Amino acid sequence: MVSLKNFPASPAPGEVSICEQHGQICSLPITEVDIGRCIPPGVLSRYPEINIVRELFHTSSSNILHRDSGRNLMMPVSESLLKNVTRTFFEDSLEAALEEASTSSNTIVKTCAKYLLYLVNVGNNMRYFLRPHLRDQTLESVGKFSETKNWQRSPIRCIKWHPHCFKLAVAASDDSIRVFTDEPTTVPVLKTGLQKAVASMAWRPFTAGVLAVACQSGILLWSLEPNSHITRPLSQATHFRSPNHTPVTSVDWSPNGCLLVTASMNDSSIIIWDVDQNRNTPLRRLGAPCTRVQWSPDGCRLFSATMGNVFRVWDANKWTPERWTVGVGTIQSLAWSPCGRQLIFVTTEETILYSMHFVEEQVFNSTSIPKQALPVADLSKTSVGGVEVGGRPQQVAWCPSGEHLAVSFRDTSVISIFSTSITHHNFNISPSCFLNGLPGEYPTYICFQEKLKRVDNTKSVLTIGWSSGRIQYFPFL
Repeated sequence: MVSLKNFPASPAPGEVSICEQHGQICSLPITEVDIGRCIPPGVLSRYPEINIVRELFHTSSSNILHRDSGRNLMMPVSESLLKNVTRTFFEDSLEAALEEASTSSNTIVKTCAKYLLYLVNVGNNMRYFLRPHLRDQTLESVGKFSETKNWQRSPIRCIKWHPHCFKLAVAASDDSIRVFTDEPTTVPVLKTGLQKAVASMAWRPFTAGVLAVACQSGILLWSLEPNSHITRPLSQATHFRSPNHTPVTSVDWSPNGCLLVTASMNDSSIIIWDVDQNRNTPLRRLGAPCTRVQWSPDGCRLFSATMGNVFRVWDANKWTPERWTVGVGTIQSLAWSPCGRQLIFVTTEETILYSMHFVEEQVFNSTSIPKQALPVADLSKTSVGGVEVGGRPQQVAWCPSGEHLAVSFRDTSVISIFSTSITHHNFNISPSCFLNGLPGEYPTYICFQEKLKRVDNTKSVLTIGWSSGRIQYFPFL
């Protein structure tokens, strides 16, 4: 098992990582780097310079995540008890309305309200006893199970590259989504009142501009005209919603683009959508609600994680699940290998990188093979060259060529890059390099760009959303 202690030293203070070339990380002093791009001159020159903070004058994240009742922002007025209770019921909840009624000066109303409030609390306690995970249904808990570091306050919520063309979707903290291309004369901004608490995005394969967005109200499906020069699309997104399946926290398309899969923190089932026919099929299972879903690149398997220690790998041909458990915590992040036979994942409580190797006849047909995920890397916090690295992992990302694996961390700001290779029966991983950002920055979201012909001069490009709102492209040359 490899360890972060085996890595070479990270760039010195005052230097910024700009690329990896022939296994060596290249860095330059901050004063000599184009801070907007942080890439070598002449490399990836078509990539747009993005800083979300510059484009956001006001964000609605505080309104979404720390929502105060509207009555707290108004001047107090004198109104009847019935009107006050009714308004509280519609603006807040039944419990809040009963609490309001329990402060009445009328003894009968006060007694009845306290009795009803007691019954409601008993009912809620019974519901939480049978399904304890329902206690984590607030919007604040979205960040708890998100791959984005500090989701609640990060200016960048999610980044997603199109699998077949040069399009980059960036979700910001105000729940707007901007779509950047290599010709950034116009940047479409996708925003609607239904699009709140954006948790995940996915481009539909083999289409020029269909983007699925997972949010508080369900799924929004945006269709962008490839030749449109309108900054804000005139048509609203198509809204898909299923009962008890909100908020949606994860969304992913099948590799052929026919099916859409979603997971919700309020539903133990994952839902398979045929959006063209406006039909959906739930894959029902008892237990904790699901938080994340992801297809394998070959389309043969579907991964689903829950709010508990259980996760499943589904056979996408027979739709039968293989049930797995982690020792402690829950699944924090995962990545499939390009071939779909290897799965890498990390948990919320362990500083270990785990690997699972899938062979069809072993996983789905044989019951004699023990279920086991192998630890392949020790991510424990340590000091390398005087810089603190590692700790609890935040996110993992695997490049389309299968040669580089990136890991970000919750407690430290340096990204670890591993070199990987996969054969039919073997998986090899070795230390490569560390990369850092500007002083005071930490990575909030990382992902690799899909391999495109027009950037064949690079092996792969790691896209990093930093806490400052800056997006950096880190090429492997």
